[in-house]
Amino acid sequence: MRRSTLVRGVAGLGALVCLGALPFWLSESSPSAATVEASESVHRLPLFRWRVGEAHTFHLVWDDLTRVALPMPAQDTKAQELEGVLHLDGELMLQALETRATGTRLRLTLRRLARHEATLSGQALLPDAAALQAHLPDTASAWLELDARGALQAVRFSEAEPPLFRQFAQTLAAELFPSELRDAAAWTTTESTQTGDVESAFAFEPGDTSRLTRRRTRYQSLRAAGAATVAKQELGSLTTFDRDAEGRLVAITQDEVLDALGTDGRVLLSKRLRLRLTYQSREMQPLPPSGEQKLVIRTPSQIAFEMDPETAALRGQADGMTVDELLETLEDASGPEAIAGLDVFARRAIAALTLEPKRCQELARLFLKPGTKPGMRELMLDLLVGAGHPQAQATLRTLLLSTEAREHAGAYVMMVQRAGFLTKPEPETGVMINGLLERARMEHDVPVERATSYALGVWSSHLNPDSVEARAAVRTLETAVAQASGDEARSHALRAMGGTRAERLMDVVPPHLRAESPDVRAAAADALRAAPQELATRLLLDALGTEKDRGVQRALLDALNTRPLDASALEQLRAWVVAGGLAPGEEPALLAVAAQHLEGGTPVFQMLQAIAVRPDLQAPTRARVMALMAQVGAQLGG
Repeated sequence: MRRSTLVRGVAGLGALVCLGALPFWLSESSPSAATVEASESVHRLPLFRWRVGEAHTFHLVWDDLTRVALPMPAQDTKAQELEGVLHLDGELMLQALETRATGTRLRLTLRRLARHEATLSGQALLPDAAALQAHLPDTASAWLELDARGALQAVRFSEAEPPLFRQFAQTLAAELFPSELRDAAAWTTTESTQTGDVESAFAFEPGDTSRLTRRRTRYQSLRAAGAATVAKQELGSLTTFDRDAEGRLVAITQDEVLDALGTDGRVLLSKRLRLRLTYQSREMQPLPPSGEQKLVIRTPSQIAFEMDPETAALRGQADGMTVDELLETLEDASGPEAIAGLDVFARRAIAALTLEPKRCQELARLFLKPGTKPGMRELMLDLLVGAGHPQAQATLRTLLLSTEAREHAGAYVMMVQRAGFLTKPEPETGVMINGLLERARMEHDVPVERATSYALGVWSSHLNPDSVEARAAVRTLETAVAQASGDEARSHALRAMGGTRAERLMDVVPPHLRAESPDVRAAAADALRAAPQELATRLLLDALGTEKDRGVQRALLDALNTRPLDASALEQLRAWVVAGGLAPGEEPALLAVAAQHLEGGTPVFQMLQAIAVRPDLQAPTRARVMALMAQVGAQLGG
């Protein structure tokens, strides 16, 4: 896209996400103040022993840095991310309120927070003492429900507890108390945390049951990743739970480093967690009134928000922006470049329009206003596409069909392509695109015809491939390929059809990999990058084996870089590189492929070796080759 940036995404923030709810504490209360004795093992369980009325004070240090990538609707859109930073240093108190054969109830409070830094995308959540008192007051408390073994079953609150306290308390409880404990020397289980569901291995120290260790080995799911596919994750996590000779909690230490990457190599989630809980003192304290109730109940198996999860995330993304504010900003700006922090503005504005869908039509007044610059009109369309709901799409269609949109021919071509970026397109939007395409053909408006063809292809890729609309779009674009009047027209038609991601691509595109025109061959390579069949990878590799043109080689390598390559494919690519098939100057395109397959072993190492000895290799490229060789060599054992 030109000038304006399309931003779309709803992402969670690790340290501020809370855990969800079901009733737990149903059995009768016991008046006994004796220490709970474990039924399973007098040595291992319960994990910690508690005495009713006794309050244990701990020094708490909690450092958390979390970055979450926002999903982008188009590959060429600039990546956005949310960053959350948390630093708490103060006291955490745990007081046993009840003990029984089936478990224990603890009261958790946070006090004397000498350090209270919490920011979300640069916005301070606890900037001063007043904010701290409002969101994390000393009077707020949570009840932790533990089973007979000491495992966390639920967290309870009253309606009076501030939402931020609830979130912090739930997150802390899930980290400090395992959700499953067994009377065994070692075991594995799956835990639910604010980050996601994670496989964890527990073990008591050999010959010393005073320390339990937990090593998280792999996240089965990451809540912040949403629907994105996690292709690779690097996780280092160790927690130690220490108790004294009498079974009382003395320390909990946790360190966790997580990096999760998507299929495109982009970091979806990065997390750095450091948690320290150290015993300070204990004393008997009065129990709260017997009539106190905490009816808001959360269990570790769910994420609990104070409102609908999507709405909560949208409000965080909007960061206080209203539709009135975004309309005022758009009206006052002479152009997109005049809006400070355009990317941030767009992300907040999209959230505001998503929260108030009926007000999308108010953008029409500014769009249709005489003298509005094309760049501003493009930006308004970006915001509507980013919101993407039915009201936004209806306004988008109205504006694209207006005479004002066509005032600047070059800008109109860019505007039309916006319709293809809708991730949940309505049938009416497809009808509009088809209508614009037919009109452009009748008027012999080649630029608009090509723009609408691209939009039609991408639009159809979001539909059910077996739907009538998707099949009709594929037929329309296939006909355009067959009836193209020349190489330039055929190249555009192939790329437009590639946007459909349809199985039919394998029937239409492959012959054009052998076309006389390099432009057509490059377009065919582009079209096959998203073909769903594995055979497309083989066809691209076979074409690369005989291709001499630099530009076509680059297109073929770029297409291969978007597809999975197995050992056979990497070996075929290695043989071609070692044989000298790669044109001088196209080394960066090959390195991009190699960087995605460093685990490929010897074939990848040998193709990098072949590039490294090239005499005319530019210094930056050579440095990158050597760095990649070092990484592959390390995996091969040096």
